Amino acid sequence: MNQEAYRRELEYLIQYAYDDWLGFSVVSGTVGGLLGRGASFEVRLGLLLRIVGDLQDAGARPGDLTESTSEPFLPWRADKAEAFTRIAAEVERHSRLPDSGDVCWFTVP
Repeated sequence: MNQEAYRRELEYLIQYAYDDWLGFSVVSGTVGGLLGRGASFEVRLGLLLRIVGDLQDAGARPGDLTESTSEPFLPWRADKAEAFTRIAAEVERHSRLPDSGDVCWFTVP
C-alpha cells in the first residue's frame, strides 16, 4: 500500500470527522480504495483498525447517533483501547467491513 495515498486518505477522513459524522461506509470504502480487490478479510480488517486508531489519535471519537435534537451524537464512554477493542470485536462478528450505522460513527466533539 502506498503510504502517501494512506496519508491523503486519512487526512480526508479526519477532516470529514471534524465537519460531520463519519460513518463506516466511508471508512470501509477507503480501505477498499487503498487495497484494491482481492485483499483478504484479515488484511482489510487490519487496515480498517489502523485507520480507526489514527482517527482516534486525531481527536475523532466513536459514538452513536441519537433521535435527540439537543444531543444528536452520543460519544462512547470508553478510552481509546476499550473503544478499539469494541470496534474490532463488532467488525469480526459481522465477518465483513461495516456499513454506516453497523458499529458506530465518528466525529470530533
